[in-house]
Amino acid sequence: MAQAPHAETHLPAGALRAGAVLAAAGPVLLKTSRISAAELNIEICWGTDSVVPFLMTASPWWQLLSWAELLLPVVLAGLLLRASPRTTLLGIAAICAILAFRLFAIFLSSGTHPLTDRPLPVDEPWPSIVCYVVTIVALLVAARSPLPPARKGIVLWAAAIVAAAWTVGRLSLPSGESTSFGWFAYTPPAELLWKHPGAWSCKADVDGVLIVLIALAAVAGGVMAGRTRRRVARGTGVLLVLATFEGFAAVLIVAGGEHLTNATMMIRWHLLAAAALVIATTFRDRTPPTEPENPHPL
Repeated sequence: MAQAPHAETHLPAGALRAGAVLAAAGPVLLKTSRISAAELNIEICWGTDSVVPFLMTASPWWQLLSWAELLLPVVLAGLLLRASPRTTLLGIAAICAILAFRLFAIFLSSGTHPLTDRPLPVDEPWPSIVCYVVTIVALLVAARSPLPPARKGIVLWAAAIVAAAWTVGRLSLPSGESTSFGWFAYTPPAELLWKHPGAWSCKADVDGVLIVLIALAAVAGGVMAGRTRRRVARGTGVLLVLATFEGFAAVLIVAGGEHLTNATMMIRWHLLAAAALVIATTFRDRTPPTEPENPHPL
């Protein structure tokens, strides 16, 4: 009974930490409002590696920037869960480094479109600046209410993030084919995969949204009581399972059972592995029952 008020006092500090991770993920989430070049290749959603030849490869600098922006919420999540005295300093240093790289990238060539021979569009840095400033403010305010480290299940959370990053990593490998991670085209929002039933899991997977989701769930669950923490993990796991089989179910519903082979290609097995790892954190979180002491020893 005495621990309930103590758990409630963690909520404001926990909300600030989750808000910092969410704000750091702002540039990643903003990119999902447009069509990425990877989406334009239906083979990616169908689980194969062939990429349409006209998709332009992003320059290595812009791919590196995209990876840095994607991994920043993950790094902040790890620092906040570790809760060391240098968490705020290291977090702000990482943000400033990525922001400086973001500003520097404006002057770098993003490549040219192979069909129009025009430079690929470059995002304005102001949305990223706003998101990162909010992140720094949240970290500074959260530092006034230190929390104990949350180490339970952190290895499983990290493994789940690695599993969820399979598609993004595959698109970034120099496999001799065009890779499109890091280039986001200005295409009418009406064609976004978010609005196509059976394809939102591909959109979330290609853009790295599910990586951000797992990092956010890890931080949010790390400051909550045991039962609430398990609910957050189970909810995240269920969402990942839905993303795993969403395309499979959509193909069967629309095309029928005769397209079972094609539907199977839509299953995103790496997300199922990520879901299993996230749900496994709920078992690591349980404390083994203790046997009551015998008040009348023999």
